[in-house]
Amino acid sequence: MTTRDKSQFSIGDIVYDHLNKDVGVLIRKYLLFEGIRSLLDDPKEEIEDIMVWDIFWTGPNTWLFDSGVQTYTEDGLRILLEAGALELYKNT
Repeated sequence: MTTRDKSQFSIGDIVYDHLNKDVGVLIRKYLLFEGIRSLLDDPKEEIEDIMVWDIFWTGPNTWLFDSGVQTYTEDGLRILLEAGALELYKNT
């Protein structure tokens, strides 16, 4: 099973940051190293696919970010959810 197969997140899902009181919307999902194989000396070299998400944040603490968009690994988001730092609201 690849990272892509087990995703619990979808574009348009909303996350609430309990620490900063900010709200984020998942706006883009992509592989971090997509397209990098062509740059390798040995194209047969294996690179682990790392799924990442761009999240657009809004709220009282977003002034820290120029564009309001932050990138998170999917595993990192999962860990933040399990720790209770983030709460996920599915866009159904």
